[in-house]
Amino acid sequence: MNFSRKDYKRIVRRGRKQIAQAMRTRERDRKKGRQRKSELLTSQTRSDENIDNSKKARNSSSTAKEQSVATPGDLVPIVFCRRDTSGPQTGEVGGVWMQPAKLKQASYNFDGIFLYPISQGEIDSNFVKHLTYVGDTSLTARGTAPTLNKYYSSAATMAAAPNVCPITSGKIFCHPDATSFINTVKKSGGYKEYYADFFTQYYNEFELTIGSGDTSNTVFSIPGTQLRVFEIESGDDRTSNYWSGIGVSPSSISFLYNAKVTTPGSEEAYDIGDIRSALISAPSIGSYESPEGPSGTWWGFFGSSAEDKPVAWELGAGFIDNRYNSGESSTDETLGGIVVEVHLSPVADPTNFPSGYDFTDYADITFLEIQGDIYDESDPVKGEYKTTTRQLSMLVEKGVKVPLYSAGTPGSADSSQHFVDLAMHLFALNKRVIAGTTADIASPIDTSNLQALASFHTNFGLFFNGMIEQTVNIIDYISTMAPFFFLSFVSENGRYALKPLLPLTAGNEIDTTALTPTATFTDSEIIPGTFKKEYVEGEERRNAQISVVFRESRKDRIGFQKSSVIRFSGVGSDVRLIQYDMTDFCVTDSHAQNFAKLQLAMRKHSTHTVSFDTPLLTSSLAVTDIIKVQRARLNSVGDDRTETDHYQVTSITHSTDGITTIAAMHFPLNGSNVAEISNEVINGSYTVT
Repeated sequence: MNFSRKDYKRIVRRGRKQIAQAMRTRERDRKKGRQRKSELLTSQTRSDENIDNSKKARNSSSTAKEQSVATPGDLVPIVFCRRDTSGPQTGEVGGVWMQPAKLKQASYNFDGIFLYPISQGEIDSNFVKHLTYVGDTSLTARGTAPTLNKYYSSAATMAAAPNVCPITSGKIFCHPDATSFINTVKKSGGYKEYYADFFTQYYNEFELTIGSGDTSNTVFSIPGTQLRVFEIESGDDRTSNYWSGIGVSPSSISFLYNAKVTTPGSEEAYDIGDIRSALISAPSIGSYESPEGPSGTWWGFFGSSAEDKPVAWELGAGFIDNRYNSGESSTDETLGGIVVEVHLSPVADPTNFPSGYDFTDYADITFLEIQGDIYDESDPVKGEYKTTTRQLSMLVEKGVKVPLYSAGTPGSADSSQHFVDLAMHLFALNKRVIAGTTADIASPIDTSNLQALASFHTNFGLFFNGMIEQTVNIIDYISTMAPFFFLSFVSENGRYALKPLLPLTAGNEIDTTALTPTATFTDSEIIPGTFKKEYVEGEERRNAQISVVFRESRKDRIGFQKSSVIRFSGVGSDVRLIQYDMTDFCVTDSHAQNFAKLQLAMRKHSTHTVSFDTPLLTSSLAVTDIIKVQRARLNSVGDDRTETDHYQVTSITHSTDGITTIAAMHFPLNGSNVAEISNEVINGSYTVT
């Protein structure tokens, strides 16, 4: 076969391209085989994105799991919601089922005390017991119902008195070293006790007898030979040091427990449920003994090599004596043990920290405190006293208080379910607006239409009931969320604005009447050579069904995820499925389905986009306005015609050379000048499963 010189060059070029492509493929495969380097400073991002750390109720297993615990660097969410009867639905909707992390836990007189950060900002409503669950059990179904308290101090209040903790119950405190906890359970079968820091901390200690039946003549003892003392830091055995320090032989002594009176002939033991001070001076609950150091001794007495080296005791098995007083009848052998509760504080009165302490980290956060027994079930006869709990779940009916732009009263604050109020609140948090004002100079957002948009959302049932629990870029977040509320977040005239995606009537309903375009552009207004049309790919216009996922907010059960699948009537169930996750904010199937209808209508009717240049516009044309484009189509066969179509403006840019560039999305009108997309959303025929 003979090749021309031109053919030869073409073959050489093709060969070079194939070789280059092969080299790129080899390099790509080689890189894929490498261990990818971890990005710096991403541990908190990974924590935020971990679904197990979400504070949203997801499924039944999330209620059965152990209570999640807050860790340093965790974000306190913004809970934004309002439960009421607004909108087209019947009955109440809204609110947020959340599963908060536990910030602190304490034990006060053997009642559990638990502190949970609920939201940034001041939550509008109080928390109620029957809508608060531990695991799958309501607090009202746990015997004696615990007490719920809500605490909040503004940033201004905390700045004026930074040493004043907003948690004012006197049972749990802001300072990390002011704490109370269950230290151990002393049992006849043996136990281990890590001695708390009574050397440098103010302290108190109490004991509780657990078990069942009558234990008024029942005690238990553990021989001294069963004791092992060790230093926690070094692990050194200090048992012999302890015995030599107190000057007795381990074989000559036994440790006695639950004895109330030890006088011979009058011996008496404690009953089940009896609480008493474990200290000789017997301070009352809420008061503290002064630290033992530096002149006293604490860990040294228990065998430590130095007062700054904590020790632990480990005791082996002993035996139960159910006839402690031989002159009295035997009582039950069901003495489970002695529970030890320890209280520590860096100051003498942790309810009143001196000036110099700073608790402003607690500012502008709403906290929930639970007082009461919400512990996992224990068997006291076996000496069990569990301090673990199942995951807390609660319905927050009214979220954080924000300026009510939606009501036209931004000077007043209340909970809200309107997306426009959330957007303004986020800008206020970012110091981009002065909260509660509408002055142009104070706001980078056009506030003139916010009340009308909120009215539209109420009419159509588009509400935000959710949490923001991750770090977000405000502009990106609002831009991403806006379409779910039939809005576009745009930048025009030097500031941002929220605009409806579909034309609205004067009554703030979706307009399904004849429309009049805001402007008409013909060949005489379009600069020659600048008109461009780009069609949507065929795959994006094929029949599809939309799956929307949202969350329940019913009062009678913890809110879980639900989904609806919607398609045009007559379209089979085997077509492509597209899913939208609306679980961050949507709690009604009507909201989710309306959004799905919008997506289906746009896929069906909007076929292309256009862009063109025109001499500098001086009119008030804005993004989302409807325009008409009318152009003459000329060809060589003589069937010249005029093409007319309608578009929705997506961007307007002005250049310094006196030219305006317009980009727009196909927004067709029917023969009656009614918007096809709007009409399909309101009057279309759909199948919902």
